[in-house]
Amino acid sequence: MAVEIQNAKCKNQNNNLKLKIFHFGLSFCVLIFGFLICRSAAAYTWQIIDQGFAYTNFGGIHAFQIDPKLFRFSVATAKDFGASDATAALLVKKSKSILVVNGGFFSPEHRSLGLLVRDGQTINPLHPTSWWGVFQIIDGKPSIVPQRNFQRDKNIEIALQVGPRLVVQGQVQKLKPSIDPRSGIGIQKNGNIVIAVTDNSEMSMTEFANLFYKSQEEDGLDCTDALNLDGGGSTQLYFKWKGSEVDQPGLSRIANGIAVFPRR
Repeated sequence: MAVEIQNAKCKNQNNNLKLKIFHFGLSFCVLIFGFLICRSAAAYTWQIIDQGFAYTNFGGIHAFQIDPKLFRFSVATAKDFGASDATAALLVKKSKSILVVNGGFFSPEHRSLGLLVRDGQTINPLHPTSWWGVFQIIDGKPSIVPQRNFQRDKNIEIALQVGPRLVVQGQVQKLKPSIDPRSGIGIQKNGNIVIAVTDNSEMSMTEFANLFYKSQEEDGLDCTDALNLDGGGSTQLYFKWKGSEVDQPGLSRIANGIAVFPRR
């Protein structure tokens, strides 16, 4: 009888232990599921405007993801239209593009500073500043190179010099801590180009660089390389196409910008 009672107690203890393990496992699964749901909810989504062209707005930025095989990139300047300065919205209208984001630096007199190349033709010379980089597209392939590595090529669709470089081959660079409105351009692993500007907000250059570097699941733009455009009061973007419009005006007028056109 004592043995039977002891066996019954052991059996009950085993059942209780199994029940506790089951409850623990169930709670753990619920916790993990909830975490995944939260991560999924936190990640932004791209709104498809057309094949190879998408838009998103999250975390205080506007961003566009663009396939350079389907869309052409070019330099647009106020000088092209007989003016010394312009806005992104005006450059869209004058150039008949679908999007313009502010581009390179310029002097107080609105003279462009730094390299500008359009369809193989240099319209502004290379600047010797070492920390500036060059965004370029050659034969449909985008890249960002240091100014010392830039080589002239008749097949350059666009080249624009500005800086600093934010992300280089998957590494966030050491950057100044100043807080300002930001604009930048990045390249994803698949060759898509990302354009981003702050949406009535300011952030440090390091924060902006991390935004380009982080994955989409981490609320980032998933770029291996990224270049800072002329930010501060120059930060601006205008987009209008396919019934969609994004207008992020700047505090000042600009001398040049990056324009985007459908290839078809």
